[in-house]
Amino acid sequence: MRFIQETGFCVRAGRAEAFQKWMAANEERIAAAYPPGMSYIGMFTSVFTSEKTAGTYRLLEGLDSYAALDTASAAQKDPDSAYAQVWREAMQFMDPDPKADWSVTLLKAVVDAAIWDVTPEA
Repeated sequence: MRFIQETGFCVRAGRAEAFQKWMAANEERIAAAYPPGMSYIGMFTSVFTSEKTAGTYRLLEGLDSYAALDTASAAQKDPDSAYAQVWREAMQFMDPDPKADWSVTLLKAVVDAAIWDVTPEA
């Protein structure tokens, strides 16, 4: 199976340039820290969007199964894992305000999804 998880968020006011510099210095480290079953696709900023509250930035991650979510959760809980360490650093740039825009979307490849035509009864 193939999934893409898209996480939208905002960066703290006045920290956008520092975040960009941190990302430029750490992107390879981020990619290398991912646990088995997951991959770092990239960090993006919205150039334009119709989404009103999804956040300005988007993290895209590849997953090979639903179980990869559990693997990532375990890695996040392990303070010695490179995955937990790098994301703890990244979180220092993210806006903690509960009213800040954010979003999470899990996309599944069409060829792997259960899709049925539903026709109205006659």
